[in-house]
Amino acid sequence: MSEPIILNMEHAKTDEIDISQFIVDPDIEIPEHTPILSIRQYGRNIPIFTEDNSSLLQGKAKSRKSTLLRAFCAAISAGEYQLLKSGYARDEIAIVDTEQGAFHCWRAAKIIKNIAHRSIPYYSVSGLSIPEKKFLVEDHLKRNPNCGFMILDNIVHFLNNFNDPTESGELNQWLIKLKSDYHVHICLVLHENGSDFGNGKAKGHLGSLLENTCESIIRIEKDSYDKGRSIVSAKAMRGLEFESFVIETDYQGVPYLSEYSEPKTSKL
Repeated sequence: MSEPIILNMEHAKTDEIDISQFIVDPDIEIPEHTPILSIRQYGRNIPIFTEDNSSLLQGKAKSRKSTLLRAFCAAISAGEYQLLKSGYARDEIAIVDTEQGAFHCWRAAKIIKNIAHRSIPYYSVSGLSIPEKKFLVEDHLKRNPNCGFMILDNIVHFLNNFNDPTESGELNQWLIKLKSDYHVHICLVLHENGSDFGNGKAKGHLGSLLENTCESIIRIEKDSYDKGRSIVSAKAMRGLEFESFVIETDYQGVPYLSEYSEPKTSKL
């Protein structure tokens, strides 16, 4: 295996840093981040994920987060999937699964292969320590420069205490450095607190930090009127916000996306 990448900068010699390299020159134009995945609505493509950025997918347990991730992977791999569209050149994807056992990881990888028409690296790392998980992520990105989209599901298992400010801050800085060094979009999955429909908050101090850092915060929740489907909404976006849409799945785990319309309520 290759040597781990050292991210801890506490021992860096600060007197060797040339601060002029970090000044933003307003006269030198910098291109916008390359779109990776968009949703087609109202005759236009609204970017959801862009290169060199991160996003947060949050929802309660069993809200169909994994089903939505499959649709994301299918669209990026195949160029489009139902409401989703992608023309991204660095279309290699990797998933790091920190929760599910071997069988469920295999099943998820198999479903993605069937709908995306190709295999993608799917890592089952529930048995690894936190340093080993981080090393695996960095080593994959180092060995696969064409990997433009990586999913970390669930990011909470990359630390010991998601309510610890210091540990959460260090993890957040690690993620920022990863996406910057490798120009990769990192999609982070995190459960949420709260029980009220529509008022969920990403778990712990970590969730608060990620909500401030990520370009897209996407929320998924089961439809209170129909538990057989879930509603995907834009909780917060740096760019245009997409309109909510519906995701369902069949018995084989294949995702189906459709436009969302408010339920009609009868007047008394």
